Amino acid sequence: MALSIIQILNGSFSLIFVIISVFISILFLLKYRQYKSKLIFLFGIILLLLISSWYASSSSFIIALIFNGTGYMTTPHIYFIIGFTPLPIAAFIWSIVFTDLVYQSKKRVFRMIFASIGIIMEVIFFILVMIDPRLIGEVISPIDADYNILITLYQFFLVIYMLITGILFGKESLKDDNPEIRLKGRLLIIAFVSFVLGAILEILSGISIAIMIIARLILISSSIEFYGGFMLPNWMKKLFLRNN
Repeated sequence: MALSIIQILNGSFSLIFVIISVFISILFLLKYRQYKSKLIFLFGIILLLLISSWYASSSSFIIALIFNGTGYMTTPHIYFIIGFTPLPIAAFIWSIVFTDLVYQSKKRVFRMIFASIGIIMEVIFFILVMIDPRLIGEVISPIDADYNILITLYQFFLVIYMLITGILFGKESLKDDNPEIRLKGRLLIIAFVSFVLGAILEILSGISIAIMIIARLILISSSIEFYGGFMLPNWMKKLFLRNN
């Protein structure tokens, strides 16, 4: 089937977001060799896993574009496996990063909770997808899918979880006397808010192409903000700390 203009724009922005996010994730992983920081390495992994929904949509788009076809519409289990299974892993790894710096006294309980939730969700997911992918949802176009209520609720839970813990994570840096550390904290808070806002607008992107474009631009900005919040490159220092 021929892709519509809206589908091409949707798929293209999804692909651009994936390329930029993967590039920034690789920068995190490469910086680990320089700084030997577990935090930087783990967040690079988290970012790679957290954008899995867009891996599904962008790879389906590429397949549909090259072969003038339907992408994963005829193989929805592939779309769902790519799009969902990395998310519980990302949530658990984030619980490790978060509790290394915040609520350290409760790290074992916190991590056990998210490990348990993740395992339960993965088991339920694979049981349902093996029985019938329609129990997970429906791939409604070569780019987009509608998930069932269980998966949607988990995604919503994950978004709220990332927002709350991300703000708490960033606020710790705001207490520091060093202006560069405080800037990192502000950028991290902005990054988490941007990611959540972009994800919410992504859900509403079917309303209009303008909302879809705004959502993807906000998501792209969140990847750059995450990089600044952890690495703070010189150009960001010059841009935001000119008066210090």
